[in-house]
Amino acid sequence: MIDFRLYAITDRHQCATTPLTEVISELLDVGVPAIQLREKDLSGDELLDLAQPIAELCRNYGAKLFVNTDIHIARNVGAAGIHLPASIESVNYVRAQTDGNFYIGCSVHSCDAAEKREAEGADFVTYSPIYPTASKPGYGPAVGIGGLTEITARVVLPVFALGGITAARATECLAAGAFGVAVMSDVMSPKDAGKQARRYLEALS
Repeated sequence: MIDFRLYAITDRHQCATTPLTEVISELLDVGVPAIQLREKDLSGDELLDLAQPIAELCRNYGAKLFVNTDIHIARNVGAAGIHLPASIESVNYVRAQTDGNFYIGCSVHSCDAAEKREAEGADFVTYSPIYPTASKPGYGPAVGIGGLTEITARVVLPVFALGGITAARATECLAAGAFGVAVMSDVMSPKDAGKQARRYLEALS
C-alpha cells in the first residue's frame, strides 16, 4: 500500500554545490517520506556507492527509497522499491526477481501506458508533464489539469503528478484526482531544500 503523498526525485547536478546526501538528509529531516534516486549518468558501481549511504539515511528516518531502473542495486541496498522509466521492461519481469514486499513505480506519459502498467501490477505511476517544464523535454506538451483528471478516472492505482509542480499547484493536482505529487527541481536546491519540501508537505496534508 502506498502511504506517501510527496515523492522527491534526485538530481545531484541541480544541487551541485551541496552533496546529494546532505540535501536528502535535509529533506528527510522535515518529513519527506519517499525518495527516488535518479542519477542516470552514473555507472553501476558509482550508483551503488551513492545509494548505500542514502539507503541508510532513509532507513534511519523511516522513509522509502526507490532506485531508478537498477533492480540489483535496489535489492543490494535494501531499498523499498524500484522506479521504471516508460521504456523499460514490464512490471512482471521485475516482480519475478523480487519478493512481494518490493514496490514498483513506473513513469507514464499517456493514459494507455498507465492502464498497461496497472494491468501489469505496478504499485503507482508518475504522470508527466502536467505543467510546462524544462526538466521533461521530449515528452510532448503539458497535459494540464484536464489530462490529469482523465488519467485518474481511468486507473485505480495511485497517480503522482509530475512536471512543473509547485507547492501552490499541489492542491490543484489533488483536486484533479492525483494521489500525490512528484518533485525534482524545487527540492534539489543547494540551499533551503528542507524549507521548500515543507511547503509541499503542508499543501499535501
